[in-house]
Amino acid sequence: MAEIVNLAPERAVLGESPVWSAAEGAVYWTDIGSQRIHRAEPAGGDTQSWDAPAPAGMIALRASGGLIAALVDGIYGFDPESEIWEKLVALEEDQPETRPNDGKCDAAGRLWVGTMDLNDHIKPIGAFYRIDPDLTVTKIAAGFCIPNGLAWSPDDTRMYHTDSRRGMVRRLEFDLAAGKTGQEQNYFAYDRATGGGVDGAAMDAEGGYWAALYGGGKVVCINDAGEIIEEIPLPASQPTMPAFGGPHMTTMFITTASQNLDDNQLAAEPDAGGLLMVETGVKGHPVYPFGG
Repeated sequence: MAEIVNLAPERAVLGESPVWSAAEGAVYWTDIGSQRIHRAEPAGGDTQSWDAPAPAGMIALRASGGLIAALVDGIYGFDPESEIWEKLVALEEDQPETRPNDGKCDAAGRLWVGTMDLNDHIKPIGAFYRIDPDLTVTKIAAGFCIPNGLAWSPDDTRMYHTDSRRGMVRRLEFDLAAGKTGQEQNYFAYDRATGGGVDGAAMDAEGGYWAALYGGGKVVCINDAGEIIEEIPLPASQPTMPAFGGPHMTTMFITTASQNLDDNQLAAEPDAGGLLMVETGVKGHPVYPFGG
């Protein structure tokens, strides 16, 4: 197996949402727990970090430059060079007990993002939204505890999504032109207690669904039939999301968490909270920037 490298000197509380910028040759990610955004270049160089106004549940590249970030009260634009934050649109502004979690942009530049309870992760008060490039906000579904696992098939005809508390990744028909989901079916069942729960996910160019198993200490590749066909064991028990990148899109970047680990566990897992990098030999499907 290829060597797993920890790119991040700063241990994240809850690292999430790694995003590869091909133009910069760099990967960005967020630490929800410390309210910081980080950037690293795999080829070498220091990690850069910025404080966010509030916890950023997810980040994505922005077509017009910089990043977008889902904060507790809305979607913000962030320019790393000027360090200026700009609120683009409100999201659950009247619900201070929730925060955004997993989110990504589709091939048309729409942002899809879920929300969850800030403190009680069993409460099903989260929702799932679509935010168009014109900043129109559409509520797609409700009743989520921990929305996660968002990805699309390479041909953009299927969307994948899960609620980490419910033990099932769902596969939905997807109409890219209309920005709508259709018929759903069960895709991959998992047991959080015995093998870890599906957290973030990434798609490879052949349609393999790569999921981080939080609490399971691994990333797994799931084929079209919903079967695990490959595993990458990790030196951190709480991986949160994989993302493909690198010059050939075959490098996987994996965010991890150090939250809820006691002193003995932290000593045994020096990479917990790190940004892990591993060469997979598998070409990833690119993710898309927000069009607004």
